[in-house]
Amino acid sequence: MAIAGIVLSVTEGRLSETREALRAFPGIVDVQELEDDSRLAAVLESPSRRLQADLESLNGLDHVRQLDVAYVNYEEDLDGQGHMACPPHRARGHRRRVSVPEGEPS
Repeated sequence: MAIAGIVLSVTEGRLSETREALRAFPGIVDVQELEDDSRLAAVLESPSRRLQADLESLNGLDHVRQLDVAYVNYEEDLDGQGHMACPPHRARGHRRRVSVPEGEPS
């Protein structure tokens, strides 16, 4: 499970209906208006494998001009030692070796 804090910039005059659309979206657990009357802050709980698709769906809601992710927490996905597997890199086998000049810390 992933938990994401997001900030949505909304078309002027459409804050109320956008707030209601957010509240109806599966996984949205909190919605708050920000002081400038054109942005909403929300918390989304989503399975990690579906997080990206959910964020894209939220960004596509009517009257959402921009979606910014403030934080993402994948705590439940960590193994017993505090690690999480990285997604596979698309350019496998294309590692670049960087050399550090002598006398400089590596």
